[in-house]
Amino acid sequence: MKRYRLESFGRLLITRAAVSDKNGTRILRLLIDTGSSYTILPFELLEAIGSNPSLVKEKIRIHTASGLIFAPVVSVTWFNSLGKKIPDFSVVAYTVPFTTLIDGLLGMDFLKKTNAIIDIANGVIEL
Repeated sequence: MKRYRLESFGRLLITRAAVSDKNGTRILRLLIDTGSSYTILPFELLEAIGSNPSLVKEKIRIHTASGLIFAPVVSVTWFNSLGKKIPDFSVVAYTVPFTTLIDGLLGMDFLKKTNAIIDIANGVIEL
């Protein structure tokens, strides 16, 4: 297992990630969110790298602090975070409205797939 130090902002834990599709790659700051079933990336960012969330037929229902939303599920060429690069990774297209601190959420889909162990007290994650 490899340990990665997470960035702390108050009680929040943040990490960096990269996502790539047809038109390029972008670097992101994501909140580690064990309360989110899905990794969520901004709609605009997905469009910039060549995904088109507007044309996606698969949508999921998500409960947010703002209420119930239906968001498109987009498959990107690859997603990389914490030393794990996953090809054809599905993300939810939704722009988190309440902060400029983060770009999106690193959800349980990624954390389970990589067998992540989060040490909250020390601000580290093991994969």
